[in-house]
Amino acid sequence: MEATTSRSPSKLRGARAGRRRGRIRWRRFPLVFGAAVTLGAGTVVTTTAAEIPVSFAVAGSPFTVTAERLEATGATQFASFRADGEGTRHPVAVVGIRSARISGLCQSAVTRSPFGAATLVIRSGAPAPVRAEHLALDLSRLTGNMTYKSVEMGRDAATLNGSGVTGPAGTYGQQARKLSIENMRLKAWSLTAGMFSLAGADMSVRRGERPCT
Repeated sequence: MEATTSRSPSKLRGARAGRRRGRIRWRRFPLVFGAAVTLGAGTVVTTTAAEIPVSFAVAGSPFTVTAERLEATGATQFASFRADGEGTRHPVAVVGIRSARISGLCQSAVTRSPFGAATLVIRSGAPAPVRAEHLALDLSRLTGNMTYKSVEMGRDAATLNGSGVTGPAGTYGQQARKLSIENMRLKAWSLTAGMFSLAGADMSVRRGERPCT
């Protein structure tokens, strides 16, 4: 004869609640693109755009991103300010992009310390382009050969509808249905994304100041 055991309904409910409390809600874990990126040779994807912090203190210096080509759908831009950890406010060009494909991407961040400088470098693998969705960048500088399609300049930043990123009412804004940039080089204080995927990527840390060029 087999022995059987039973639990009261209250004990069963308590056990289920304990299991729920012990679970990790992975969808709420944001992945920061930059110095805190953990990157292997596969693909890195951030959380959904709704789960990215709306505001955070930026590092004390901008990082560098270069690319052979960026092809974007739905791009918006307006001017604003971002504060670093010490409270210093930096003027930025806020750029929103609904979706993008980026070829030949290189991202670098220089860290300076009493022991010298070190540079974190992340490169995308070839030939697959980087895929990104719902991007928001705070730029201090951008250079390259840019082409806009269906562009609107002088639009109130609060009414921008191209990327999902809007600015304060009364602020100058502009947007385009399509944007392409060749030989892109930018300095950014921050970057957030609903999805950022790098296939076959490589990350390295080098002594000295060796930013992407």
